Amino acid sequence: MEQLYGRISQWVKDHRQAIVGLTADLVRYNTVNLVTDGTERDCQLFVARTLKGMGLDTNVYSPEEAPGFRTHPAYFPGKDYSARPNVAGRWKGNGTGKSLLFSSHIDTAVVAPGWPGSPWEAYESEGKLFGLGAFDMKGGLAASVMAVRCLIELGLEPAGDVIVESVVDEEFGGANGTLAGRLMGYRADAAIIPEPTNLAICPATRGGALWRLVFRGKTGLAFSGEKLVNPLYDAGKFLVFLERYERERAGKAGPLPWYGSASELPIIPTRAAAGDLQAELCDVGPEVCELDVWVECYPGVTEEQLKQELIDGYRAMFGEEAAVPEFRKMIRFLPGSQVPPEFPLLGVLKDESAAVTGKEPNVQGAPFACDAFMFNLHSPAPAVVLGPAGANAHAAGEYVEIDSLLQLTEIYARTIVNWCGATPKE
Repeated sequence: MEQLYGRISQWVKDHRQAIVGLTADLVRYNTVNLVTDGTERDCQLFVARTLKGMGLDTNVYSPEEAPGFRTHPAYFPGKDYSARPNVAGRWKGNGTGKSLLFSSHIDTAVVAPGWPGSPWEAYESEGKLFGLGAFDMKGGLAASVMAVRCLIELGLEPAGDVIVESVVDEEFGGANGTLAGRLMGYRADAAIIPEPTNLAICPATRGGALWRLVFRGKTGLAFSGEKLVNPLYDAGKFLVFLERYERERAGKAGPLPWYGSASELPIIPTRAAAGDLQAELCDVGPEVCELDVWVECYPGVTEEQLKQELIDGYRAMFGEEAAVPEFRKMIRFLPGSQVPPEFPLLGVLKDESAAVTGKEPNVQGAPFACDAFMFNLHSPAPAVVLGPAGANAHAAGEYVEIDSLLQLTEIYARTIVNWCGATPKE
């Protein structure tokens, strides 16, 4: 086995440019998620050609083709998939080993301000590959593809099936593409989601909700004693509460076993709007103030519990008479999810990560929400998150660290050998 691991390591070193090049090729496609629509099609066809060229049994399909797609309880309405295909490639095993699925999303967040040039022109500098989606999460997708290519070119055959999928519409709480993959029958004994974790092994992910909080008031000038209410004051109070509440939550440990140490649990006001923004000036207060807020939570917390937590905390600070806003749901609620400590894939990933990096990996709950819940709550395949190192996800200057990309490719290849089993092809 050590001889095989040595060959895998050498292959990765010899194919550095191919691994980086595939990531750069993926970045060059504009795959921005437009919330109700998207631009993933051309990139997905490129992924399909890549997988097919490696000899994988490859399928390009619309999420709408998945049986029971729109009637599934995890389906979120209001999306257009007319030109947004999923892609899956299966490296068929001989039926004697466990199966493994790598699930990546191909869509990216919107282009943040501050990019010095085109965010789709990937470039390498100081050991980093820059570009929109390089870190979240085209680098992880490339690593999974190249891990399979590595083993194929080394003349191996897996004992269990290995599936590589690229799904659409994960950003902004989409996850319908991930649901479609499960309904199409792409299932396995375990799944790895290559979201960016800085090479930490994450058996759990947070949940989160994006609400538009609507505060209402009464406008005008009180020339005749009218009672006026300016909703900006109520929104301001709510912001004061959110800032304090975020600090209080950051000082508390989360649930065991994966969130047992105190860590930041973000509450992010993302947008505020009030008044007539088309007018040159306004001489009265607004009737309505809207405040968009993203709030994260731990696994096991429901959407209603999270909402009530905010209302109770707000009233505790400002009194029972404090004006409670209307909560409008902007995207699906993303529930947190987790796998148990005894899940066998965790041991495999820890061993292979330590062997490749030379140090014990961090095993912790992910500091973000993602589509892992579609596996852990809506499929028989438990999912663990493990992806490359980098920075500036959803921001200008996003990059993936190239050394981590190479290490991840090697970790994935060794994991396939250990989990699925692999022997020389006859």
